[in-house]
Amino acid sequence: MEQPRPTEDTSWSSAGLARRDAMNQWSEWAASTIAPIEVTVFDTDAFAARWASHGIGQLRLLHLHAPAQRVTHTGAEGSSGRATPSIQLVYARHGAMKTLMGGRRFTVEPGQFVLLDNTKFYQMEMETPHECIDLMMPQAWLEKHLPDPGELLARPICTRAGWGAPLGALLETILDDLVNAPLPRPLIAEQIGGLLGLATGFHEAAGTRHRGQLARQILRRIESAYADPDLSPERVADDCGISKRYLQTLLAGSGTSFVQEMNAIRLDRASDMLADPRARTLAIADVAYRCGFLDPGYFTRLFRKRFGITPRAWRAGHAPQS
Repeated sequence: MEQPRPTEDTSWSSAGLARRDAMNQWSEWAASTIAPIEVTVFDTDAFAARWASHGIGQLRLLHLHAPAQRVTHTGAEGSSGRATPSIQLVYARHGAMKTLMGGRRFTVEPGQFVLLDNTKFYQMEMETPHECIDLMMPQAWLEKHLPDPGELLARPICTRAGWGAPLGALLETILDDLVNAPLPRPLIAEQIGGLLGLATGFHEAAGTRHRGQLARQILRRIESAYADPDLSPERVADDCGISKRYLQTLLAGSGTSFVQEMNAIRLDRASDMLADPRARTLAIADVAYRCGFLDPGYFTRLFRKRFGITPRAWRAGHAPQS
């Protein structure tokens, strides 16, 4: 079964299919579209399921009618398998979902939703036939509305009260009348993002504190691995559990950048090494290599720009006096 393109609306039903074929198609579609999950159907003799898929800008909304079953993310941690890496909003319309996620056990009741990461372990068990919405959201898109989605995972949120109610109403309306929507679908996606920020209770003070903590974590990671010439923003972002784009946003908010901080730390370590008598026999190029610079000429230019003199002059004891 081919995955739909982002703007396509498609659907599938087990009606008219042999039971074994229907179950195989259901499991294969789930693994390739949602996550590398293992599906255990509790009553195979009564298997019946259907889904509809709608592209909404960068998002994909899946409307699922499923039998009593257990789904378990079976991929390696940090992997979405054949599915696109995303944060999922799973909204229960009918039937409860007993969930194990992030070391927590909880139940998503009808009228509630939960956010999960389709690259991490989770398990959901539905003891009765159920209906739900699964909204697939690219993390880079979601971070425009929720700066740190990871902080909101595994927290059931009600869509029938408070700021969750407008989001629930929008999701229900999308199911009923998406074809006749008065706005282009990418704009509807932006409405979802704004309402999701309200429904999750995100507020700037808490977000600012957490962004500051993440920025410090990024700088510590750069400091600990500065000597690796292959150190990259992608790798540090992955180590910190965030996207490269969010890493760049965090550092820009602190008035700096990844390259600026990495070079500053490398130059500081190089200046220490050049002043260390134990390293006096090392060639300038070797000092550059040991501090993560592959090009000695580039190292010398950065060093002169930072300290006002060449590495050789620094080693000779001509460092400017403060």
